[in-house]
Amino acid sequence: MNEPLSVLEFNTRINQLFRSDPYLSRVAVRGEISGYKRYPSGHAYFTLKDQDASVSCVLFRSRAPFAPARMTEGMKVVVQGAPNVYDKTGRFQLVAEAIREEKGVGDLYRQFLALKEKLEREGLFDASRKKPIPFIPKRVVAVTSSQGAVIRDMIHVIRRRFPGMRLVLVETPVQGAGAENMIASAIETVNRLRLGDVIILGRGGGSLEDLQPFNEEITARAIASSAIPVISAVGHETDYTISDFVADLRAPTPSAAAELAVPVKSDLLQHVDQRASALEQAMLNRIITEERHVTSLANRPVLQNPYAVVDRHALRLDYLSRELNHAYEKRFTHENHQMERLFRQLKESMRQYFNKVSYQHTTLRRALDALSPYAILSRGYAVLKKKDGYWVARASELQPKEVVEALFSDGRVELEVTRPLTDVGAGTK
Repeated sequence: MNEPLSVLEFNTRINQLFRSDPYLSRVAVRGEISGYKRYPSGHAYFTLKDQDASVSCVLFRSRAPFAPARMTEGMKVVVQGAPNVYDKTGRFQLVAEAIREEKGVGDLYRQFLALKEKLEREGLFDASRKKPIPFIPKRVVAVTSSQGAVIRDMIHVIRRRFPGMRLVLVETPVQGAGAENMIASAIETVNRLRLGDVIILGRGGGSLEDLQPFNEEITARAIASSAIPVISAVGHETDYTISDFVADLRAPTPSAAAELAVPVKSDLLQHVDQRASALEQAMLNRIITEERHVTSLANRPVLQNPYAVVDRHALRLDYLSRELNHAYEKRFTHENHQMERLFRQLKESMRQYFNKVSYQHTTLRRALDALSPYAILSRGYAVLKKKDGYWVARASELQPKEVVEALFSDGRVELEVTRPLTDVGAGTK
């Protein structure tokens, strides 16, 4: 027998065998993507599977340019890479160097999308039809397998959070052929017999094929028809099924579903005690406050000697009345003097304005008289106007025998021209 190897040496030897084998050092594997998840580091992890088997795969960030930009559940691909055993854990995985997509998506995923679209159009996913989860249910019903960690985890969580809470198990297969019919029948039985106030529909994680019963239409319609609220807890946090969309509430895991279904009993009792203590303290504080208020009122002078308070206010009122009368008289005298002064100022201003206007009138009158043609006429002059209304400005404008009108300062006369005289100094006729 050879010398024992350490675990690290054992894993290293296996990797050396893979690298030295010309058929295994580089392989191309066809399958469907499942559970694809990219981490902040840029590395992506997923499972490549077909109907018969599956293998874990890793796509490092440096090889991401050699893969489709968007990797979806059920996508059919060919992964080229190298098999590897991770030294630290001994986990076998296929390290992808390149990934290319084959035509179309996987049949199961295509079926999933078609049913999801159909039920969504019918309104089975609407928030308005979802029923509230009871705050403190009398009984919790678990529709799941009796084997495995799911039911054990739910029992542990419920007992820890609410000791004494009744948990009813309605056993049903959660994967395999015909499981969807059994699940739908179990939900109908719980409703018909009113076995509880809330249903937890749960199972652990798995591949798309493993979760297929929860993606079937019969399961979805049984959940939608349930009069009892249903919490869907199928798979891991990253797994989504049709049941999750139809259920009244989705939980990432069965343990989380148990936490959502029942509150912590000790917290409720503590909360009740705290509220009772707070109410008692509030009532005590109110009583003390009211007692102090009554004592304060009793010690007020108005209650101890009300007549003294009335007398004091009467004196105050009398004093204010006298002050008001004095202030009124003082203000009246001041306003009267002010009005007399303003009247005198107004009278003097009017006199000065009248004198100013009278002087301006006399001056303008004299100027107008100086410019008035009537003033010229009064000094012995006259003006002539023809029969056609035109005024005569020159002697040459007149003809012999022409009759004109002469305007004097005291009246008008008609004159007849005998002959024109060109010499202005020779006189007129």
